[in-house]
Amino acid sequence: MRPARILLLASLLAGCDTPEPSLQRDEAGAGNAPAPRLAATPERDRQRVEWIRLEHAGWRQVEAPAPVISDTPAIADISATPSEPIPAAPALAIIIDDVGHGYAAGRHLIDLPFPVALAILPYTPAGPRLAAEAASAGKTVMLHLPMENLAGSSPGPGGLYAHMDEQEFMRTLEETLDSLPSVQGVNNHMGSRLTALRPQMDWVMAELAERGLFFIDSRTQAATQAAFAAQAQGVPSLSRDVFLDNTRNAQAMEAALQVALGRARRQGFAVLIGHPYPETLAFLASRVAQVPERDGVQLVSLESLFTRQSPLVQPVLPQAGLQR
Repeated sequence: MRPARILLLASLLAGCDTPEPSLQRDEAGAGNAPAPRLAATPERDRQRVEWIRLEHAGWRQVEAPAPVISDTPAIADISATPSEPIPAAPALAIIIDDVGHGYAAGRHLIDLPFPVALAILPYTPAGPRLAAEAASAGKTVMLHLPMENLAGSSPGPGGLYAHMDEQEFMRTLEETLDSLPSVQGVNNHMGSRLTALRPQMDWVMAELAERGLFFIDSRTQAATQAAFAAQAQGVPSLSRDVFLDNTRNAQAMEAALQVALGRARRQGFAVLIGHPYPETLAFLASRVAQVPERDGVQLVSLESLFTRQSPLVQPVLPQAGLQR
C-alpha cells in the first residue's frame, strides 16, 4: 500500500506543475513574451506620430499602479509619483510687414519693449540700416520677399514672378536675399499667385534651406503651397493667423487682437501681422504692450515658436478679401 500511495502523490504533484491551457497558449505565442522593442520611427511616419500626440494632448497620463507582490500593505510614495508636464503659456508673435521706406517708423518698432519681427522690403531707403540696428537690438530681421499677385499689381523691386525660368528666378532670389544684412527668415510680400505654385515654392525653400533661414507664410492665398514646400525641404515654417490692421482704427485692431489671443489660447501660439501705419504703431505701444498682464498671453520672438509648433500642415483660410 505504501508504494501505491507514493505513486499517487507523485502523480498529483505532477498535475500541479502542469501549466493551465491558457498559459500554455501564451507561452507558445506572445502572451507572456516581452514586448518587442520598437524601431526608430521613420521620417515618413512623423506626421502620424505627431497627430497621435496632438489627439492625446491634455489627457491626464496616469501610470497603472504596480501589482502588490507581498503581504505587506503598500505605502504611498509621493516622491515617486510622476508629475505632469506644465504646459507652456499661450504665446503671441508679432511681425510688422513693409518696413524700410521710413526710418522713424522702423526705429519705433526696434524700441518697443517686447519682441517684434521686422519684415523689411528689399531695396528700400532705410532697409539696410534698420536691419543692422534691429539685429543689434535683438529684434528678429526678416526679408519681406516680393512675389507675384493675382491682381496684377507690381510687388516692387526684387519681385519673383511665375513666368521666370528657374535660372532667372534663382538669380533674382539670391540677389534679393543678399541685399539685406542680418536676415534670419523670410515672408511673402503679396504673392497670392506665386505661393500657389509648388515648383516655384520648392525653388524658394531650397535656397532658404541652404542658407538656414525660416519661412513665414503670410497666407494671402487659400491654396498656398508654401508650408508644404517648406516641410519637404526641412525649412522651419509657420503661417500667419491674423492680420492686425486691415482697418486702421483702435476698435477694429482690438477686435483683431482678440481673435489672435483666442487662437493663441486654443492652439498654444498665434502669429499676428501688422504694418507700420501710425495707428498700428500707437496701438502696439499702448494696447499690445499690456497683453501679458492684461490677457495672460506671452509676447515672444518668432523663432521661439518653432519649438512649440506641430510639423503637421494645417491649412487656415485667409481672411476675406486679402489676396494680395
